[in-house]
This record gives sequence, C-alpha cells and structure tokens, in this order.
Amino acid sequence: AEEFDVSRPTVREAIQKLEARGLIQRRHGGGTFVAEHVGSTFIDPMMAMIQRSPDGTFDILELRFALESVAAWLAADRATERARGNVQRRYHELQAAVRSHDLHREAKADAEFHLAIAEASQNGIILHIMRSIFVLLEESIVKNLAELNLDRIRKQDLALQHEAIYRAIVIDRDPAAARRAVRQHMLTVSESLDRERLADTKPRRLKELTQST
Repeated sequence: AEEFDVSRPTVREAIQKLEARGLIQRRHGGGTFVAEHVGSTFIDPMMAMIQRSPDGTFDILELRFALESVAAWLAADRATERARGNVQRRYHELQAAVRSHDLHREAKADAEFHLAIAEASQNGIILHIMRSIFVLLEESIVKNLAELNLDRIRKQDLALQHEAIYRAIVIDRDPAAARRAVRQHMLTVSESLDRERLADTKPRRLKELTQST
C-alpha cells in the first residue's frame, strides 16, 4: 500500500478480485502468491466438457489449427533474435524428450515448443490464450501421443513436421512455410487418431480447413 500510495482497503479489494478470478492464491500464514496455472478457472470446466464429448480431441485440434498457424506465420515474420533462440532451445528439448521415450516428458516438451512459437509471434492475445490453455494442450498431446506411439511411421512424420516448423521460423524465416508446416502437423495428428470413437465428419473437416485456407 505504501509503495503504490494507496489505502490498505484498496489493496485488500484488489487482492480479493484477483483471487476470485483464480489469478492469485492466499495461503494461511504463508502470504499471497500468483496462481501456478492462471488459466485454471477457464480450463477446469472446459476440460470437463471435453472429457464428456466424443469430439473433444478434434475440437482442441481445430482450436490449435486456428491459433498456431497464425502464430507460426507471425513468429517467422517478426520474431526477435532472442525469441528465435528460445524456439530453437525448446525444439532441441523436444528432440531429447522424444529420444527419452517418456510420454509425459515428450508431451510437456511438445507443448513448450508450441508455446515458444506463440511467444515469438509477439501477439499478446495469442500468447495469453495459449498460456491459458497450456494444461489442456499438454493433456491433449499426452492422449494423442499414446495413440501415435503405436505407429512408428506417424511418429517419424511428426518429428519431420516439428523440424519443418522449426526451420521455417528460426532458420528460413519463411512465414508461409511455417504456416503450412503447422497445418500439416495438425492434419497428421487428426488422421492418426482412432476414427471409431470420434465423429466421422471431424477428420474430414480439419482436412478441408487445411486445403481451403
């Protein structure tokens, strides 16, 4: 209160509002802290909805298709040297995670790689959304990888696509190539999922999006 020259009741009111929105946590006898996952109030009900929906996996892929293809284009076009370095670091971490054969480590590294691209896009709204759904994104990747692990060819395809995304953004700085690589990546994942448990129109719909935009 003294640092910002405001009254204590004003500070208490601000803290209460932040806590109500799930942005901070107060611990008895321990103080006030930024919430570990600031998007939890947004993600928890969404996670429950997706788990109940047979089309939930493809709903996430369609969201990622929309967000990440634009983020990749922007990252290739305007990323700073530091941001490109971060994308490169996350890509190398993803490669190491794949070699470890640890599903959860790979999923986290995969999500971090895509988040680094969102950061490199320098679009605050895209980055905020990606950070908010990070837990959801990681859980989705775990589910997808569990199925893709049964198909070595698809796994190899994913590795090549991650490399294509990385090269387009960091090395070639080619926005169109970065966008194409992300779209192909999403299409590969969608085609690798168990079609029997998902609506038949969903894989076709994502493919049509890839071809028409």
